[in-house]
Amino acid sequence: MNYASTLQSWHDFYSIVGMAAGSLVGLLFVGLSLHLRIVVSRADVRALARVTLASLGLGLILALFMVIPETHDPSSTGWNLVGLGGFGCLLISRSIVRGVRSSSHTIISFPRLILRFGFATVTFLTIIAMGGLLVGGDYQDAFSGLVAVSVVLLVGALRNSWDLLVSVGDVAYGAEAAQAPAGAGAHQAAP
Repeated sequence: MNYASTLQSWHDFYSIVGMAAGSLVGLLFVGLSLHLRIVVSRADVRALARVTLASLGLGLILALFMVIPETHDPSSTGWNLVGLGGFGCLLISRSIVRGVRSSSHTIISFPRLILRFGFATVTFLTIIAMGGLLVGGDYQDAFSGLVAVSVVLLVGALRNSWDLLVSVGDVAYGAEAAQAPAGAGAHQAAP
């Protein structure tokens, strides 16, 4: 099978990946905006939010590059992916440094932050590697690797989103409970 027909056979997959990533970006913005004060006041939370957004954004752009009807030259798609992966690494590098240097990790633990940042970095580097395979003309292996990258980007971003929303929600609702007068919840619970 030639490059054009192979690329066309993956069109539906990348359309779904792009739609999923785009939808999750919107949901992430909504979820984080509900507790924006906590997100902007905590360097570790802000850094994880940026890495999560970058992962979803790269998943979306990756999908866009893979559905562009440029079907004759795998190297042009490969160079697009090399640039995308490099941009992703550059984009999250500042967030990684700020998140790791954050003096307090009471919301998101330090080992969890390192795991999430490392996961995203390895995925972005893999995009560069798959772009290199496309540039070299090995599009079958590149497409196989890009399936794994796409799934890992989405699953990793979902996991990060969950950590963000639950951690920030715990802080927000813990603060609300601390401010509520004693016994206020008992009166509201009764029918």
